[in-house]
Amino acid sequence: MTALAVLGTVVVAHPDVANRTSLAADVVAGANQAPKERAQTAPTLTPAPVATPTQKYTTPLRPAPSLPRKQPKGAKPNVLVSTGKLTVVPGTNKASGVRDVMTYRVEIEQGLSVNGAAVAAKIHKTLTDARGWQAVHPVNFERTDKDDADLRIILATPSMTDKLCLPLDTGGEVSCRVEDRVVLNAKRWVYAIPSYDVELYRSYLVNHEVGHALGHGHSTCTEPKTPAPVMMQQTKGLAGCLPNAWPTIKAT
Repeated sequence: MTALAVLGTVVVAHPDVANRTSLAADVVAGANQAPKERAQTAPTLTPAPVATPTQKYTTPLRPAPSLPRKQPKGAKPNVLVSTGKLTVVPGTNKASGVRDVMTYRVEIEQGLSVNGAAVAAKIHKTLTDARGWQAVHPVNFERTDKDDADLRIILATPSMTDKLCLPLDTGGEVSCRVEDRVVLNAKRWVYAIPSYDVELYRSYLVNHEVGHALGHGHSTCTEPKTPAPVMMQQTKGLAGCLPNAWPTIKAT
């Protein structure tokens, strides 16, 4: 077993992690789906170098509002309330190229008060941005809603994120990449971190975790007051660097 700590996120390479958690049946079934053969070869999901999962945060994270003991009748559940069930966002977005197509599907925990179509659109826009991984790797991202996706990008409540990211501790605060799964903590998706604009942070979160799926390990801030590497654990602090969500933007 290889365990990897990621970003304000965690990377895990563990073949039995889905079977060792008590998640809803649809989560386990989805995690165990075997990809079908395609005409085009998708890139292999490669683990990043091993890192410690116990690193502490250097910057306080923006808190989510506390929940009352009882929710008012008809109130929308907020990002702290877990149902433990995932729903695939329906719809597709074709790849912009034909070489090394990597398919992914977007899943959202039921009960989250987010617009699934808007979340999927943000993720696809980030992955296909000219500043993103497609400019670095010979890969083209294509969204599907089928079971044979190469990658699952999941938006989940903090407590479900913790379960999906076992055996490492995400502490209800951060996100992870687990084998074919990129798990985005809804608390961070909604509230980001103090040093970041929310929209830019969402692009960072997607690019950082998908970067691990493409085989990238963590980076550090080497030159203060320059853009932080996208593979730096920016959720835990910028160490003097500037917020940066894109793999093609680097210190000059």
